[in-house]
Amino acid sequence: MSEAREIRDPVFNFIRLTGTEADIVNSTVFQRLRGIRQLAFANLVYPGALHTRFEHSLGVCHITNMMAKALNVSDEEERLLRLAALLHDIGHGPFSHISEDILEIYSKKDESQGTYKIHEAITADIIKQNQELNKHISESDRDKIIKILASGYGDPLLHSIVSGPLDADKQDYLLRDSYFCGVKYGVFDLSQLHRELKPVRDEIEGKYLMISQDGVHALEQFVLAKYYITNQVYRHRVRLITDQMLIRAITIGIDDDKIEELQKLYTYQADPKYLENYLDWDDSKFMVMLTDNRFGGTKCHELLMGLKSRNLLKRVYRKQIKELPEICRDSLFNISKPMNKKLRAELESFLWRPICNLVTNKCNGRITCSPDNPKFLIINAYTIKSVREMSRNDEASIHVDRGIGGPSTFEVESTLFNSINEKLNQAFVEIYAPVSYDTPVDRTKLQKMIDEVVSEKMVEFFTGGNNATN
Repeated sequence: MSEAREIRDPVFNFIRLTGTEADIVNSTVFQRLRGIRQLAFANLVYPGALHTRFEHSLGVCHITNMMAKALNVSDEEERLLRLAALLHDIGHGPFSHISEDILEIYSKKDESQGTYKIHEAITADIIKQNQELNKHISESDRDKIIKILASGYGDPLLHSIVSGPLDADKQDYLLRDSYFCGVKYGVFDLSQLHRELKPVRDEIEGKYLMISQDGVHALEQFVLAKYYITNQVYRHRVRLITDQMLIRAITIGIDDDKIEELQKLYTYQADPKYLENYLDWDDSKFMVMLTDNRFGGTKCHELLMGLKSRNLLKRVYRKQIKELPEICRDSLFNISKPMNKKLRAELESFLWRPICNLVTNKCNGRITCSPDNPKFLIINAYTIKSVREMSRNDEASIHVDRGIGGPSTFEVESTLFNSINEKLNQAFVEIYAPVSYDTPVDRTKLQKMIDEVVSEKMVEFFTGGNNATN
């Protein structure tokens, strides 16, 4: 076993590791996380956003330790929690959450996986099967770690520290993403929040996490931090475009270009050979391989070369869904979900030619790909939730200790939470297209004309015009 050590970190200054943890961090399977960026291509708009799952995992381990101390968990539970925190992202694929989305599309779940997401099943498989990890973590501990991550071991308190409304994962990514993006949106008072945490025992549920009355304002700050960074960073226009370009490149690569490497990577199999191949991939291998001349001429290659050179699709249409006729709304709300893949492709194909005609004939613009390539037009729908709605399924349920008055919930006790109209949600539909124009005037003219034509064409599509929906 290695000696305990401290690692310098720009967010927390120093992060302490035990000897066992240091051995895990030095393993090949953990070092792989250095090659998986936390925010995919967010660096194309926030140049500093090059941080990875490696340092994030260290940060989550550090915050987990802080929470364990604040909540007075036993030394043994603290040891297991730290290991679970360190390994919680070990199953991430290239470009982090992008791989999660693709795995859910192309992998079949079996009944033994229960409600697991595919990347969670991969994480469990790695912890159970990886020979390097097996040298440093006993079989009994590996089983306990998997159960902690899946809410199947010990009190609810333990799971809530590594996966819950106020978990160490969220706390680290808010602070870390803010730091590396160079923004202050995700900053909150970490020390005050931890000072006000309390463990509470229930005869039925066992121990669970509670916050004191004095901690309500610190929790409000955490809620606002999550809201602001979600809308200002994670939903930034360029971030949305790059994510959608990457997802489209992979799905085209699998479905149209029939790239065997992508098919193998994103079709999960619960066997050692699949894991061996999966663990050989990171962001760099993905981009180097798939932008190689070997794949030149494929649509996947063309889109990835656009990402590599920052020759991005342009947002040519943006509309609140509620502003569109009612016949369009329900379908557009969910158009980006995998279950609506066919409908989305049909609508994109239906809009492709009218948009091409506008760009080339009326707006002094250019289509930057083959005019017979409707899959390079991407429709994306997403929702910007109010602070209250965003927190309803997370922080709202956190118990607040009112002393003599008995426990309440954050939803009830927060005056800020109660002053916000939860109905103030905004759902948008956007279109990204391979277009270019010479001047801002051309861009404005194009967007105005596309706005009028696309809105009309959507009504035509959803009313069955040209047999579009047949």
